[in-house]
Formats: sequence, C-alpha cells, structure tokens
Amino acid sequence: MKYVYLTVLISFSSLVNSQDYVQLDFPGATSTMVLGVNLSGAVSGTFTASNGNRYGFVLNQQGIFRTIDVDNASYTRATAVNRHSGVAGDYLDNSGNSRAFTMQLNVNDKKTIMFPDAIGTRAFGMNARGDIAGQYEDINGQVHGFRLNRTEYRSVDYPDAVTTIARDVNNSGDVVGEYMDVAGIKHGFFLRNGVYARIDYPNAIATWATGISNRRDIVGTFRDSIGSHGFWMRAGSYTTMDFPGATSTVVMDLNEDGVIVGYFIDDVGDTHGFIYKKQVVATGR
Repeated sequence: MKYVYLTVLISFSSLVNSQDYVQLDFPGATSTMVLGVNLSGAVSGTFTASNGNRYGFVLNQQGIFRTIDVDNASYTRATAVNRHSGVAGDYLDNSGNSRAFTMQLNVNDKKTIMFPDAIGTRAFGMNARGDIAGQYEDINGQVHGFRLNRTEYRSVDYPDAVTTIARDVNNSGDVVGEYMDVAGIKHGFFLRNGVYARIDYPNAIATWATGISNRRDIVGTFRDSIGSHGFWMRAGSYTTMDFPGATSTVVMDLNEDGVIVGYFIDDVGDTHGFIYKKQVVATGR
C-alpha cells in the first residue's frame, strides 16, 4: 500500500461549514469522485491521474489528501471512511478480478476481503464498527449483495431480483442498496431486521440508494428523462439534489452532521467531486 501526502488548496473546514455545494478536485487529477464521508467530515473517493491511472484517496478534516494505491492493481478506490479512520475500498488485480480491502490509516495493514467462493468482491460502505456492505460475483456470474460483520459474511438478495448490490450499512445494521428486477428496471432498497422495503423516487426511470445514516436518512441517485439527479430522503420525504450547472449529479453518502457527498459531470463532460452541507442537527455518528 502506497501513500502520498498533499495539502488541499481550499481549507476543509470552510467546505464543511458552507451551506452550498462545493466542488472538490484532487490536485492535478483529470477526474474526481467523492464516495464516502464520516462524522468528522473526512471524505474518501477515487481520482484519475494525468497518467490515466485511477487511485483512491482520503481527505481528512485538516485538509490533507492521502493517496491510496494498492500494489500491482489496475485501479484502486477508497469507497468509505469511518470515524475511527478505517477505510474500505476495492481494486482490480493484475488478473482482472475485483478485490475488496479494508485498512487503517497510518498503519500498513491492508486486509483483502473476498466473499467465500466468489470470483469477485467489491466494498462500498462501512459503519463505525467496521462492518462492510458490498457486492460479490458468484461462480455463475450472478451478482449479490453482502454484509460483512467482522468475520461473518451474509448474502443480501432482494426477493426475486436478478441482481442485488448492498451500498451502505449503518451502526444498527440497516442496509441500503439497489437491485434489478426481471424487467431490467433498477430500484433502491432498505433492509432492516431481515425485512426489505423498495425505494423508488417518484416518476423515476431508475433509483439507487447509496448511503444511510444512523438516523436512517437515505441518499441516492435517480434517473429521469433528463438525466441523473441525487436525492436525500428523510421519513419518506424526498429532496432533489443537483449540482449547479451540472449535466448529471450522483449522490453517494451522508453523515449526521448534514454533510452529503458525491460527484457531478459538468457541461464539457468532466467529472468532479462535491461536498454539500445541510442544516441538520448532529446525532452522534
């Protein structure tokens, strides 16, 4: 595991205290995606360097970028960061297989995660205890979601779905994600105590649920006839999120302090990360 330290050009404290969208680009990158955020406001994601390679990164609350690059990987993503500086992500190995990993910042202790008997595994979300939500591909090429609780793997499969992906897990073990039905339509879902609930943004063509907080606020993305938009849902009420001037907006994660993160595509086709601060009272994630 390799690390590079860079000082961010904008004060990170000013980002998380703003009530507006703020664009976030890894210095010198050709594209940036912000994929996760913790209670402290540290964020994780992926960027494409000028050499065309993709790397993971973490940006801490002091405004320091940290590059994460798995040795001999075709690409690396840091998809989640928790309050204890644990990081989850995935990479493509030199055989073209997807592998998930966890690590602790400042410690070179990367651990590879592979769902038993799977040919590929990806990690997307992580809670404060280090539980992981993600997806795996079985030997028949079928895609399933999973939750990893320390060393116990549990499959997550929405009833009668063609594919299922688990995107995030909160401290109560609630899971959100997406599934594709037999008609090829994608829906979001919420899973609590073994009971699934479907999430469909009103009048959307497709819906993905990608982040859940401990207060069970949910964020995600939906697609309509115009394009892709983010959403934030609380108690069944939706708020649409579009980065100003963007042609497409994707929302990935949130925390209890009202910080919402994701990425957008601008009018010339470039991809940038963003951070958005909402006026929400913190509850202790």
